[in-house]
Amino acid sequence: MAAIFLGFHAWAWAMMGIWTHNLPARIVAAVLAVTAAGLLFRLRWTRLAGTAMLIWIAGSKAYGLVAREFTWKQAVLCAVYGMIAYQLWTRPDKGSIDDFTEEDLPQDGQQKNDDEDEAKPIISLVHLRRQPRYLEPQVLANALSEAWGLQIVGGEEDADQADGFVAGDNPLFLVMVRKPVFAMFMVHNRDTSYFDDPEEVASHVPNLRFAEIIREHSAWLAVDLMQVKDTEVGQDEAYRLIGKAVSALADDDVMAIFCPQHRFFNLWSPELEKLLCGDSPLDALREEVKAPVIGVPNGEAIEQAITEARQRWPEFVEIFKKRQPDDERFIVKAPFTGENGQVEHMWMQVFGLEPEYVHGHLVNHPMHTTKLKQGSQVEVPVATISDWVCPDAEGNPLGNFTHKAINQAAGQGA
Repeated sequence: MAAIFLGFHAWAWAMMGIWTHNLPARIVAAVLAVTAAGLLFRLRWTRLAGTAMLIWIAGSKAYGLVAREFTWKQAVLCAVYGMIAYQLWTRPDKGSIDDFTEEDLPQDGQQKNDDEDEAKPIISLVHLRRQPRYLEPQVLANALSEAWGLQIVGGEEDADQADGFVAGDNPLFLVMVRKPVFAMFMVHNRDTSYFDDPEEVASHVPNLRFAEIIREHSAWLAVDLMQVKDTEVGQDEAYRLIGKAVSALADDDVMAIFCPQHRFFNLWSPELEKLLCGDSPLDALREEVKAPVIGVPNGEAIEQAITEARQRWPEFVEIFKKRQPDDERFIVKAPFTGENGQVEHMWMQVFGLEPEYVHGHLVNHPMHTTKLKQGSQVEVPVATISDWVCPDAEGNPLGNFTHKAINQAAGQGA
């Protein structure tokens, strides 16, 4: 975090130096940038340099509070920079740098509190996006005001009478609110992949829909809770606030939502947007809005399951003939080929049988074809079916022969 804040100030000083042709400002920008880069690469000397610069920034804001005008916005920023400087100096192994040895930490008999140092979870929700969102302080303040029902101000507006404020500028913003409890958030708006190695991450994700988004997204937006000492907001309340925030900031470029703490991943949809604004946003993320698409390699287990389904097809036919007219528990799985040549096995709800064909409505959301959608009426040859499910004489599910093989494939990819 120290590297992020110093990098932001380096950018601000550089812009001032360029616009005003001010050489000292450019020098300050260069020093800040080098220190920020050193923190990112965990160079040992940057611990002292970074702490000194953060103290200098905090001190300049404190001087402004005394010499000019007191504002809550500047007071909070002063406290934040002071806190980051303190943590960088006293606990570098828990902050932006994690490879200093015990010899580098303050001695003088200082006791280390294991409970206090225990790593806190990242309370955050992330948009995985097709492209970055347009965002500036006032735009963010307006969105959060609507989402939280508070008066959040941004830019140069007076924050003293407001419920909170937005500081910073794209791609990094600081948000502080005083209602319903004191809390601080970071908002990131980046034009790069959220994952360091998207291909490597995607290769371990069994759901092909999710894997495709991990590979293809090119931007991300995240709202993170800053867990500072005076934070009064609990984890559940934090996720409720963050859920409303990411919903208010969503647009047509959002592909999916990711929760780093719990590793939840869900496709973006209007239904999910409504659920994220409810009392239990994490519960909304747990349940996938579309059926997962699992990549199953050809193998003996899956081939045996498909063979058994076809051999026992007459059982399905006989039970279907005796069904009640409104019984919707008869489904069949069959392969469908998309425009790109990819084969996707999907379930269809059966409403009619012929000796050579099955008629039904598609249950799944297709991934590889744009010609079909959930609910499309389709017909498939009986010879191509890969699985089926129907109720037996006692009403229990019969069939689902490929289920075990698919679960094994999903477990191996997880």
